[in-house]
Amino acid sequence: MADPADLPRGVLGVADTALIVVGSIVGAGIFLVSAFVAQEVHSPAAFLGAWLIGGGVALAGALTNGELGGLFPRSGGEYVYLREAYGPAFGFLSGWTSFWIGFPGSIAALAAGFGSTLATMLGWTAPHAPVAIGLAAIAALTVLNSLGLEAGKWTQNGLSATKLAAFAALLALGLVIGRGTGGLTPFFVAGDRPGGIAAALIPVMFAYGGWNAATYVTGEMRDPARGLGRALAIGTGLCVALYVAVNVVYLRAMPLADLAQANEPARAAAVRLGGVAAAVVLSPLVAVCVLSSLHATVLVGPRIYKAMAEDGNFPSALGRVHAKTGAPVLGLVGQGVIAAMELVSGSFDQLLTLAMFAIIAFSTLTVASVFVLRARRPNAARPFRVPGYPVVPALFVAINVWVLWGVIQHGEHGGRQALLGLAVVVATGAPAYALFRSRQRPRQTSTHAPNDSSKQAQEPR
Repeated sequence: MADPADLPRGVLGVADTALIVVGSIVGAGIFLVSAFVAQEVHSPAAFLGAWLIGGGVALAGALTNGELGGLFPRSGGEYVYLREAYGPAFGFLSGWTSFWIGFPGSIAALAAGFGSTLATMLGWTAPHAPVAIGLAAIAALTVLNSLGLEAGKWTQNGLSATKLAAFAALLALGLVIGRGTGGLTPFFVAGDRPGGIAAALIPVMFAYGGWNAATYVTGEMRDPARGLGRALAIGTGLCVALYVAVNVVYLRAMPLADLAQANEPARAAAVRLGGVAAAVVLSPLVAVCVLSSLHATVLVGPRIYKAMAEDGNFPSALGRVHAKTGAPVLGLVGQGVIAAMELVSGSFDQLLTLAMFAIIAFSTLTVASVFVLRARRPNAARPFRVPGYPVVPALFVAINVWVLWGVIQHGEHGGRQALLGLAVVVATGAPAYALFRSRQRPRQTSTHAPNDSSKQAQEPR
């Protein structure tokens, strides 16, 4: 295996990158969380409003990351942005969490969901069938992405396109063809309070998770400085429109009270709108959605580990790319092994829950870094600027700070678990960071961004 200097550039266009965002966001969440949202509100207006507000927050984060990616057009996502804004320690802790928990845990969770869905479709009742299918999916997607970004790109495009076509059919069933009992009237009902809408936002924001997926492959885009912001906006905006439309279908199928009690809202809506035959086609749609999200997660994760290795903050082997395929093979394999271990052990759920506070905190600090960098580097080239600055990033930060505070205040157990997760990240990451730093030769701290690689690039000549 050779060790070229970088990943291949110019492979991804705006459409390709936007479909990675779609693939990452639209997983199983849209089929499950609407019931939890409905439990916190009293009217269709508040229910749909929560989805619109959550979509606005996700879009605010996406647009802000578009500016950060234009400023530092390098693969690696929030690791790069946190490193530049707050120092290498913050970037390292974010990447450390991503390597051990964030991406492998997400991959294991998605693989478990895919395995369960496919086993049910195929009638496989063996207890270990879902895990076996999940392991096979992790292995297959790891091998596929080791063949290069072209293979991964076209696979993701195909999965995302198939998913969008299937959703179009589902929406046609709900909005045009099907007939349900109807839950859209009355649209406004007294009783909704800000606290209830705030509680409803937690599962909504979970469903929108993955809006920043494109930032991890920035360096492999064509004209990333300008294209990343557009790709993030298009991909996230499309998902917001899709999610709102799907939830309108749910309300058209059943009253809000029934939706709140539905264990599987999508299946319940399909049965009411089109009968049992309509519900039969739902399982393949769920499987495609989960597989698409799983593939996107496998694809983007190793770009963080490579960026860390290039900076001397991770084993150098994880920074190598294959001479022929240009893929970070060792990063993909390492990620796949950790994900497989977490899937087999069943620990992924607990690990993700434990680290969720830290993950949300890093995401919030990343968006807040746009304020830091505008103050610190006011003259740096910014091909893409977040629209509505400073309101748009401030909205994201404010909502996420509220979520973090809510987690801490959510009873003694919730607050203790949040602080424990943060403590585990720091306690394990800090010694590792010190070790890697001690082995580094003197080096520049720049992320080698083409438009920000020196002071001369930042200041007017």
